[in-house]
Amino acid sequence: MTLLAALIMASVCSAQTLDEIANKYYAANGLENLEKAQTMTIQGKVSQMGMEIPLTILVKKPNKVRITQEFNGMEIIIAFDGAKGYMVNPMTGSTDPVELPAEQLGGVQEYNMFRDSFMDGFKAGRVTLEGEEAVEGKPTFKIKITSETGTATTIFIDKESYLTVKSAQTVNQMGQEMEVESYVRERREVNGIKFGTVITNFVNGAEMGGMNLEKIEFDTPIDDSVFVLL
Repeated sequence: MTLLAALIMASVCSAQTLDEIANKYYAANGLENLEKAQTMTIQGKVSQMGMEIPLTILVKKPNKVRITQEFNGMEIIIAFDGAKGYMVNPMTGSTDPVELPAEQLGGVQEYNMFRDSFMDGFKAGRVTLEGEEAVEGKPTFKIKITSETGTATTIFIDKESYLTVKSAQTVNQMGQEMEVESYVRERREVNGIKFGTVITNFVNGAEMGGMNLEKIEFDTPIDDSVFVLL
């Protein structure tokens, strides 16, 4: 009975701690202000293999997303209209839109900056506190988020600022497992919301480029037709 009581108490303490982390994370990131906005326009660059590729992300609540990358004078476009996703990739030799399979739509929704994976997972009961761990000398909370499809992502939240400093995920490509880590190097506050604007990515410990978000605007009118490629 004593052991059972101890286990119950440990579980309650853990839950209370996670509640506190979620509340402070919500406030520190300015997510209350994010909930008030309806559209988001982001411009920046993706760096990979020594190249910088211009990037534009358009998002409209609740779930419409359009991603445009410019490469060698061509535009690669991925869009989700709220029901289906499509891609236009001239590098394949065709400019006709191709419907994306259902398993790829989750990847498109990762660009929906209105969604916060930690808060979404917390509200759905898919978040666990895995302990504490230092990230580049900073003490952090180590938190595991399990998506609706069962994919696990670990994020590391700074114990002082309650901002995410790192995320990690094991991915499988062509039958090979790889550890993908993303570090937030710079942040910017826009409309009271904290954004990680400079991200560095590592694959199996080797630096593999990243992302630099240079301009973020809210509530610029975006017509629904922008997200329809057919």
